[in-house]
Amino acid sequence: MRAVVVGAGLAGLSAAMHLRGAGCEVTVLEQSPTPGGLAAPVLRRGYRLDTGPTVLTMPGTLHSCFGAVGQDLDDWLTLHRLDPTYRAEFADGTGLSVSPDLDLTVDRVAELAGSAQARGFRRYLDHVTELYRLQIDTFIDANLDSPLDLVGIPLLRLVARHGFARLAPTVARYVSDPRLQRVLTFQALYVGVAPARALAAYGVVTSMDLVGGVYYPRGGMSAVPTALAAAATQAGVEVVCGAAVSAVKPADGGRGWVATDDGRRWPADAVVLTCDPDLARGLLGADAPARPIRRSPSCVVLAAGLRRETRSPGDPSAHHMIHFGRRWNAVFDDLDQGRLMADPSFLVSLPTVTDPGLAPPAGGTAYLLFPAPN
Repeated sequence: MRAVVVGAGLAGLSAAMHLRGAGCEVTVLEQSPTPGGLAAPVLRRGYRLDTGPTVLTMPGTLHSCFGAVGQDLDDWLTLHRLDPTYRAEFADGTGLSVSPDLDLTVDRVAELAGSAQARGFRRYLDHVTELYRLQIDTFIDANLDSPLDLVGIPLLRLVARHGFARLAPTVARYVSDPRLQRVLTFQALYVGVAPARALAAYGVVTSMDLVGGVYYPRGGMSAVPTALAAAATQAGVEVVCGAAVSAVKPADGGRGWVATDDGRRWPADAVVLTCDPDLARGLLGADAPARPIRRSPSCVVLAAGLRRETRSPGDPSAHHMIHFGRRWNAVFDDLDQGRLMADPSFLVSLPTVTDPGLAPPAGGTAYLLFPAPN
């Protein structure tokens, strides 16, 4: 089988490696001059800046990509496990450094909010770890072609664990301190949903972060697609950059094709589209969906090269910091109603705390992410 993958970002490259490992002839078409997609870097004046994703969890997913083509991730990429995972800074001037050492984190929670809150914090992490165990094989890492695919014992177990309750009230049953509630629910923003509306099942993202750990690759986040592309090419995947796709003809009973705007046509028994849905529908000549789409919040990112390295006053070893405003729930009201945050909560990352080579000597890099209306 010949497969054509549109897009050489994280999704496209991982798909290509798994297809190649399954015995397919694979071509990846990328409109940009280099692989990377949303994880591509900006290189300027000796600085290497992340402008897309910055939080890397579940490294086993990456290991499986390299393993699909008989490679070992450690031969291509160096991952640093961050400690602290996050530094939370609250509007009242207090803070909490969340460590991959859960016992240490629980001790810090006790110092911040008392032993009862610390016990609730630990019980919630145990709860979402069990949710993760229930969901990983049957929901997260599974093909679901129909709602009927969800029906079975795992679904009943998820219901029994209150996975279909709402996230914020579920967390509130374990901890009453609003600072801890924020630490345990902000991950809902990863999937673009307010904690008060998100299903409690999304607490698995908290488990991925706080229990599984957050990592950062040497060379910045762009080192991930660079390594994927190199290993895929060595395994026989053809990666063609500077090839903007203009049309796709699906393989309905015969061989399909993918056309690029320079007039070339690539035959395909299967096509994988990793671009956003609106662009994918345009390439396929498909109609807009009948049901209106409710779009998740966007964000404004500032990526900066700094003349001197900067560190968090609250914890100089912190790579990622979440700065919470006073009015947490109001953030989501503002975003949903198309307003800028009146009382902002935002992410600050300082990648050179972990990898000084991303900046010139004595310099630093910073990444600030502010949620914004779509």
